[in-house]
Amino acid sequence: MLNESILKTLLPDTPVRVSEVTVSTNSDAKEWLMQGATHGSLIIARRQTGGKGRMGRSFASAEGGLYMSIVLRSPCGAGELTTLCAVAVRRAVRQLTGIILDIKWVNDLLHNGKKVCGILCEGVWNGSILLGYVAGIGLNVSQKEFPPDLKDIAASLYPDGNAPAGPEVFASEIHKEIIRLLPGSPGHMAEYRSACLTLGKQIRWKKEEKTYTGIARDIDNNGSLIAETEDGTFRIRSGEVSLEK
Repeated sequence: MLNESILKTLLPDTPVRVSEVTVSTNSDAKEWLMQGATHGSLIIARRQTGGKGRMGRSFASAEGGLYMSIVLRSPCGAGELTTLCAVAVRRAVRQLTGIILDIKWVNDLLHNGKKVCGILCEGVWNGSILLGYVAGIGLNVSQKEFPPDLKDIAASLYPDGNAPAGPEVFASEIHKEIIRLLPGSPGHMAEYRSACLTLGKQIRWKKEEKTYTGIARDIDNNGSLIAETEDGTFRIRSGEVSLEK
């Protein structure tokens, strides 16, 4: 079971909600934000039954992972927050485990070529007024197995279950890194770019039903990927980008 008292000790000034099982921590955080949740408020769960990734895809959320969402009342946009959260997770994992994760644009973190973390940052609106964002983070800490369609592309940091810290510690370190990085954003982008496997690679993506290929040259401070093709330079703000073999 998750221990709420540990989280409150590690994050004494942070409003925290803990669930063993929930449909989606992002959905819970959005509702909380609509009700007035303050900047930094944190929700974590041991399992999700309806976790979502980018473009509405399901996100495998079995027991053994860490599923958390943070309320962020920030002037940064969703793309900038996504890259910031990726750097925060990377720093926290390195601090706690010594493992150095790679980043795949825009929201995946990889270990030995397999995905161990996904991030989904979403704006929360009241009509035309932006109330803030929720940053959802799913970290595969110690799941032993994955669904058949994911077993070749996803992995856990510690599939044998011997992680050096519990989910409460991982959550608190990630939270602290995000809050530390925010005032200096986009200062995290140098680390994001250096850790991003996508840069310099041949990539493929779709836009308006047309498929493009090119070289990923840079990532701007808003998180957009800049690609060079025979037809010119493109700025990719969203969508699926594949690395060419």
